[in-house]
Amino acid sequence: MLNGTLKTFSLGSLLQICSNENNTGALEFSMKGNLYGRIGFENGDAVYADFLGMKGVDSIRQISLLKDIDFKYNNATEVSEKNIEVDINFLMIDCTRYADESIAYLDELEENIRKKYPFIQSLKFFEYDNCVFTALNLHGINYFESYQQDIFMVIYLDNNIKARIQIVFTKQIMTDYLLIYMREKGMLK
Repeated sequence: MLNGTLKTFSLGSLLQICSNENNTGALEFSMKGNLYGRIGFENGDAVYADFLGMKGVDSIRQISLLKDIDFKYNNATEVSEKNIEVDINFLMIDCTRYADESIAYLDELEENIRKKYPFIQSLKFFEYDNCVFTALNLHGINYFESYQQDIFMVIYLDNNIKARIQIVFTKQIMTDYLLIYMREKGMLK
């Protein structure tokens, strides 16, 4: 049985294994026992993907950025619709390229935001580790903020790379200015 976390297996390796074994079923991705997404296969071809409101190749790209998410292969899962029409080799190359470009974007983004807000504690891809999504139809959230014990956190869906990013500040900020900045840079719709 194929299962583990993306810390121990890269998404590209998982796609390759499912392709080489001509699998029909789905790789299912979960956190804290809750299913967040899947990649469906028919005879080794990836034909369907979803992840917290994202569909198709965009959802596979988002998954490729995560490390702390669990996966398991389920051969009993049937694919009811198809939203991927590209070759598995393209997906593997695309995920690697996308992850590399997204990491470079994240580094540049942190440098630029730190100039304006030097009290950033961290800026990273959102790993979904501090929340549980239970209403799977409500994942169109593009922006969320929270303040707890001297930590101010912003989570948003970055429009430039179509990935969720978490910014943690060591003090509360005026989010109106942050939102204006994010819209000017094309980060938010």
